[in-house]
Amino acid sequence: MSEFRYSFDNFNEPEPISNRPETIWGVVISCMIVSWICVCLRLYVRFRVVRAPGWDDLCVILYLLMVSAGSIAICFSVNYGLGKHFLILETWETQGFLKTFYVGNAAYVSSTALIKEALLLQYLRVFERGIFIRRLLIGLIVFTALWGIAYSFLAWAPCIPVQDFWNNGGPTCFGYGSQYAGPFVATFESHAAVNMMLDTLVLIIPLPLFFKRGTTTCTRVRLVGLLSMGLFVLVFATWRLVTIVQHQVATWPTRDPTWYGPISIILAVLEVDAASVCASVPIFWPVLSNMGWGKIFVTQEINITRETRYMDDDEDRLTRDTTHSRTGSEADLGGGDGGRKGTRNKGMYYQDSYVLSQVDPLRTSIEHVHATARSDMAKNGPNKWIKI
Repeated sequence: MSEFRYSFDNFNEPEPISNRPETIWGVVISCMIVSWICVCLRLYVRFRVVRAPGWDDLCVILYLLMVSAGSIAICFSVNYGLGKHFLILETWETQGFLKTFYVGNAAYVSSTALIKEALLLQYLRVFERGIFIRRLLIGLIVFTALWGIAYSFLAWAPCIPVQDFWNNGGPTCFGYGSQYAGPFVATFESHAAVNMMLDTLVLIIPLPLFFKRGTTTCTRVRLVGLLSMGLFVLVFATWRLVTIVQHQVATWPTRDPTWYGPISIILAVLEVDAASVCASVPIFWPVLSNMGWGKIFVTQEINITRETRYMDDDEDRLTRDTTHSRTGSEADLGGGDGGRKGTRNKGMYYQDSYVLSQVDPLRTSIEHVHATARSDMAKNGPNKWIKI
């Protein structure tokens, strides 16, 4: 027999903005896109640029799969009554909501543990062996793994068999699937409380690097950025815990999960996706910031200008009587007679390494680029254009 109390007492409450479908879809889809972009950039840098993947990257990949499944489930749950009062839902809507909630909740529980493991394993690359913080990190990694496994089991197997979770429960439901308010609320609140505590520890662990002797100003600025992003994660986790306690996991003043649940669900999405950004930005941002993206556009503009002047004037004013500061460029562009450097052989490719490094900063080797060149081998003959 269920201990939950259902009533129509809250039907006169105004609709919160978090219950609107456009709010749920907008937040969930936007956060998922940002998370995918940041994680993919992180993985690109780790696998293709520095070529040093680690266990933390495996955790991030698993996190991305989990959070994507959870986000999709939440978006579908709107079609099954998320944001409405639970008592007005039809039977097919109730079952649909419970199925999507099952996937979304279990994916959130697993993703929170995975992203924390990724951050803690990432910190192991920074701190040297034998120091106290590294031993503390190892202890936190083990604790977080055990915590994640325990609550993930409760979330993915709330009932035996699992389908009892959306089929009116049963005597073999426990934890997240318990039919009694006491253990049901305790499961959610204990997970949220431990989650907030771990977020706090993950946030303060890098602080010793800020005060370490020899730390540059640039490193300190990056640490401030990392701590600022981590602070947002902690705020979302704390806010979610407050909403859970306030309505006793949508059981007070009456059992209404589709009405009181959206705010906690949105905060859970914001928390885990912000954590993924926090774990990814320190990996890919230093690489992107050193690529000089602005120079790419300047180079393109110069190429366009040079092409116009090159076609309007019979003489090669761009390369006549010029001295190149780069030997590689001079060798590639040079040639011809009378001191002119604009002539080149038909079989040669333009391989200016400096320009290539500006146009394609991600290249790992010299690439051959086809260009259009003018042949003036015959001084008194008409100008000819040849594709090489």
